[in-house]
Amino acid sequence: MTSEKMGGNIMKRLSLLLVLLIACGALFNVNTIYAATENSQAPDNYINTNLVLNNTTDALTNVTIQNTTGSTQKNVTEPVNNTTVINQSINQNTTNSSQNNGPTLKSFSLTSVQNSTDTTGDKYKNISAIWLNAEDVTNLNITKIKNTRITDIFVKCNIYSSTYQTSLKNLVAMFKNSGIRINAWVTCFLDANGKWINPAGTTYTYTVNVTQKVAVKTPYKYWYKSWYQYRGYWYYTWKYVWKTKTTYKTVTTTQTKTGINTTYNTRVINATVNMVKNYGVNGINLDYLRYPGTAYKYTNSTQAITSFVKSVYNSVKSVNSSVAVSADVMPEGKINAYYYGQNYTQLAKYLDFLVPLVYKGGYGYNSSTGTSSSGKNGTLWIGNSIAYIVSQANGTPVVAGLQAYRSANNLTAIPLSELQNDIKAASNNGASGYALFRYGRITEAFFKNSTPNTFTLDQIQNAAVSLKSFIETNKKLPAYVTIGTTQISIEDLLNLMITNVLQLNNGNRTSITFKNISSPSNPTGDLVDGAITKTEYLSIAQNIKSFIDANGAAPNYATSSLGKIQYESVIYMYSKILNFYNTTHELPDYITVKAWTALTPVVTDPRPVYITSDNIINTVTDTNRINTIAYNLEMLGLTAVNWGLGPNSHYTVLQSSLVPTNALIVDIYGGACAGTIYEMGQDYYKALVGDRKVFSVWLAPYATDITGLAWLPRSYDDNFDPISFTGIPNPDQYLLNNGYEYIYSGDLNTIINRIYQEATEPY
Repeated sequence: MTSEKMGGNIMKRLSLLLVLLIACGALFNVNTIYAATENSQAPDNYINTNLVLNNTTDALTNVTIQNTTGSTQKNVTEPVNNTTVINQSINQNTTNSSQNNGPTLKSFSLTSVQNSTDTTGDKYKNISAIWLNAEDVTNLNITKIKNTRITDIFVKCNIYSSTYQTSLKNLVAMFKNSGIRINAWVTCFLDANGKWINPAGTTYTYTVNVTQKVAVKTPYKYWYKSWYQYRGYWYYTWKYVWKTKTTYKTVTTTQTKTGINTTYNTRVINATVNMVKNYGVNGINLDYLRYPGTAYKYTNSTQAITSFVKSVYNSVKSVNSSVAVSADVMPEGKINAYYYGQNYTQLAKYLDFLVPLVYKGGYGYNSSTGTSSSGKNGTLWIGNSIAYIVSQANGTPVVAGLQAYRSANNLTAIPLSELQNDIKAASNNGASGYALFRYGRITEAFFKNSTPNTFTLDQIQNAAVSLKSFIETNKKLPAYVTIGTTQISIEDLLNLMITNVLQLNNGNRTSITFKNISSPSNPTGDLVDGAITKTEYLSIAQNIKSFIDANGAAPNYATSSLGKIQYESVIYMYSKILNFYNTTHELPDYITVKAWTALTPVVTDPRPVYITSDNIINTVTDTNRINTIAYNLEMLGLTAVNWGLGPNSHYTVLQSSLVPTNALIVDIYGGACAGTIYEMGQDYYKALVGDRKVFSVWLAPYATDITGLAWLPRSYDDNFDPISFTGIPNPDQYLLNNGYEYIYSGDLNTIINRIYQEATEPY
């Protein structure tokens, strides 16, 4: 994808593969096996590339890391001097920024509407993505992209240049709270000069000094008496023989050794971690993740590719488990691992989704009607290729990477009807969506022809009910909501809610068309708490709608008889109105409103959080879980520390003088131990706790849920209680009576939300 040049000499590679093709059969009707992709393009003269590849015997550890299900993080502004009604200010700013007089609060939370979920399995089931060059960011038509219902953008990030940092930062800001995920598109094994890098590392020689003892043999004469007899008497004469004496001396010599340099791999991994930590990306998209068709020449080449992906996956997830890791892979089926080192099944273990680059123009198929030398249909080839890769991915989503123009030698955009046929062929064969290469080459008809999203009144009302519950539980707005499978921003939901209320009042039940609108520039208000009549809140809704239609943005406040109702409070007000209607099937005669500050008290002194955990699954997974929780708590403005793993970590953390006296201790357990719970009620334990606060997390489904449990028996591995201790009755009440809160859950969002509440409660 980094070049607009496609392999012009593709056909000359065919002879190299003839023997293999005879053995394997023509896979997926591929005409030219080595044909590469615009994303992961093999150079035209790939045989003469400056590739420095060496044999390696690195072993691949057979460990499967499960996909984590954390939610995508979005920025949300926490209101300070909020009021509950918005005012149609003529001077409202229509920019995308969502600044506020108060502190910024980043929220990990997702309001889930209807049956939508945020598990990894569903999160990447309906992807509509585009690849984007960094230089296109400044001229991006944001509205056009939003109206096309794009879910993901892969933006080019050249790790050899600092310029990507600005474009990445700007793009993340542009689509803040839009529901569109920003993925950093990273080249793996091509260097700054376009030279291929060996994924296993490059060999090099070096000289070392070797000290050793050396034997030194010295000859010497050994004299002895030689006796003889003469005339009855014995006589002797001195004779000698040569002998050798061995001594040892220490000498220093030089020795040439061979090493493996993986500095380049480390640089790529560190760059991806930096993007996740500092730029708020939602995903990492790995490109050029392969050998240039020569993997079969090198020992363990497939393991080298898989091992690298595993390292990226673990590094990214250790920072933020909700960030997706995807990879662009070649589409050549059974021979893919042999030539490129890409084993679909192995890679799928460490990816949130795969993106096979089924660029039909690169494989001789220039149209859906068939213009290859054998007259075969390019769209059919796309479907067959995707079907095979889906069968190898073991449930990991497969997103079809489609070329939006004829070929590297013909940049004519593929017509909309043909592009839609390609998308349909991929979808019908198991693809979980598509990604188009690339923005600027896609037919304009694709954007103009996009059918806008519409939502039924019932869908919007259900979203409002969930939103109301979220606000009352979390004392803030969520980052976005999901209606069905569509993520929308809070300002967009406001527009849907007020339109819904107006239509209900008029008896109009038609579905409402979704609009992409911008955030308010500076929410503010001076509301006096009170009640607003139906006539007035309908009038306010009409004023808001008129303002949005004229400005394309949500207003900072709404004027009311009680004063200026701040943007956030207006959202809460209309969620309450629709919640009332959802229950009674009537609009309320009046609605009470409060200033946003009364709904969202500012926490001035939250507790620092120290997190411990049992050894529940394995060291990597358990550590990643703690790091994910800590990272999200820090995004919410808290101090969070991973104290570590171990069966006694919940106790040693209390003994440490490094843990502040006002800390919140969060202990994560994989099993409910009666002895541990009993210990928490004893005086010596409470003395250790002191002014600190202890909050227990029993992780589902591994631990027993103690809620409502009549008897919790002694654990099988309890070796610290006397034999007489057999268990504890009503463990949930025992904890509560001793002043301890707990949660039983396997959902990280729920756990993080609850920890945040515990840390921010007044004390």
